[in-house]
Amino acid sequence: MTSYPPRNAILQDLSRRRLLKAVGLGAAGAAGAGALSACSAGGGSTSGATQFTGVFDFDLDSMTRNVHREDGALLLNSVYKDLFLCPGGVFNWSTHEWDYLLLEGHEWDGDDLIVSLRSGLKWSDGSDLNADDMIRSYAMRVLEAPPWGFGFPQVQDLEKLDDQSVRVGFENPFPNIERSIIKHRVVSKVTYENFGERALEMVNDGVRQGDDEHAEWNSEFIEFDPDEIVCSGPYMFDEAQMSDARITLVRNENGYQGTEVEFDEVVIHKGDNRQSALLVQQGEVDYSSLAPSAADQQAFQSVEGFRWIEHAGYDGVGLMFNHKAKPEVQDVRVRKALAYILDGEQIGQVARGEAYSRVEYYAGLADIQAEEIFTSEELADFENFDQDHDKATELLEEAGWTKEDGRWYLPDGEEASFEVIGVAGWGDFELTATQVEEAWNDFGIKTEARNVPEDNPWGIWGAGDFEVAVRHWGNPEQPDYWGAFQMNFLTENAGTEDSPGQGFDLQVESPSQGEVDLAELVDTAQRAESDEEQMEALKALSIVFNELLPRIPIWTYKYLSPAIEGKRVEEFPVDTPTSQNEQYQDNHIILALIQGELKPVRD
Repeated sequence: MTSYPPRNAILQDLSRRRLLKAVGLGAAGAAGAGALSACSAGGGSTSGATQFTGVFDFDLDSMTRNVHREDGALLLNSVYKDLFLCPGGVFNWSTHEWDYLLLEGHEWDGDDLIVSLRSGLKWSDGSDLNADDMIRSYAMRVLEAPPWGFGFPQVQDLEKLDDQSVRVGFENPFPNIERSIIKHRVVSKVTYENFGERALEMVNDGVRQGDDEHAEWNSEFIEFDPDEIVCSGPYMFDEAQMSDARITLVRNENGYQGTEVEFDEVVIHKGDNRQSALLVQQGEVDYSSLAPSAADQQAFQSVEGFRWIEHAGYDGVGLMFNHKAKPEVQDVRVRKALAYILDGEQIGQVARGEAYSRVEYYAGLADIQAEEIFTSEELADFENFDQDHDKATELLEEAGWTKEDGRWYLPDGEEASFEVIGVAGWGDFELTATQVEEAWNDFGIKTEARNVPEDNPWGIWGAGDFEVAVRHWGNPEQPDYWGAFQMNFLTENAGTEDSPGQGFDLQVESPSQGEVDLAELVDTAQRAESDEEQMEALKALSIVFNELLPRIPIWTYKYLSPAIEGKRVEEFPVDTPTSQNEQYQDNHIILALIQGELKPVRD
């Protein structure tokens, strides 16, 4: 069994966590406002062009224009990427259907995926966007794809069928394996001419990541930094209006929806979490996906036209146990007792302000997903772990723990103790760790919280260098329900000497399901050939998670994005068919902008 840390998940997670540093609005806020004077001065359009404004912490000097790399590419970790480099489609997380953008559609022919482009597409340089761009982009991604990913790593061969269509050959595909292909951002065959053709030949010859041929190709590719980004979307970069303070995207009439979008320009101010909040308060930003602190959330209420855009959360934060380092947590009664000690409502409020939801079902899935696969009657049978100190005491005593002079002791007489690690700079993780420390100490269990460096917590988690770790549960990268259980059970649980991770035994005894091989059950949920078989596996995984509680969900992300109506944007859509989309992957506000549904204020 191996650990599966998806690269895009890591990159987006890195970006997200850096934006979650808790900030206030005292003297430091006033100082920050001064630093923003260069950003806000002259921010309006001087030509009468309609503008949509956003904010992201970009760096023109360090970020590459090699947008096929994604890691470190200009604006590729922002929600604005879809505006200039459209994916094939945007996934609807509620209906599990596609809103196609560059693609006309896709279909399966046995183990072959046939992907077809819209006709008449062009790049911002006026050249045709066709199957040559698509197949070469796919080939480059196959070479770049790590073997533990899903989609491109399983591609066997590629074939151009005609000017608009490509055949993507798989071996033993499973449902929705095509998602990463459909969402892929095709790049210009002219820009990547020296890489695309070579990549296609290597892929069809069986070369993959790690092979000698790939290493030689990759050494050149990672150094490649073209002078400009050729765009496929409704907007393109205006080099004359790019500075350290802002980037201006102008209408790309050659691009997809370039003549249908309602705004002439999109201005993206430079700003980190603190600066983003101040820009919103100054009315300079219409929409921001950068996470505001609790203090910022309060300050926004006085801004004219302010409203929240809520994006659903499909993951949350809780506690991951190291079952090898602390054998006492191998007793499910202990894990449940530790959960009952905590007040998830309070921890979420302190860690995230308004931007959290409490956990209702403890099913391993976000509640929004649990409600989609279980009936209300079925969910009523799930054990709820809201704070209950009497229940916690009862469970610990059943497990053989004893309490003397206000301290809890293990069955062997040793005093119970835990170290809980957060991550330095990840504000919500830090605050969650300190609150767990306080709650368990107050209950009589000696606990100490500390923070590990933010540069590589994944390595620490995977290596099992912890006793209890503040860690994610659920899965914001994978809309399919099985993704949450891959995260909960398999990620950081390789079980090898070098990567023991959680050290949780995947061969379990469930009170209701009997003997269960969790790795096999996750595989069944992923690859089941019928909906009935898949649903049966998913329900079993949820029930086992609730019964055994291998990790403790504490709170769920609720992404609140500040927005301003009536200044540049007439109004933002509410309760649209895509409003349950994940914010960073399939942002429904950006989709509305692309589709021409977002309207400017007209004089």
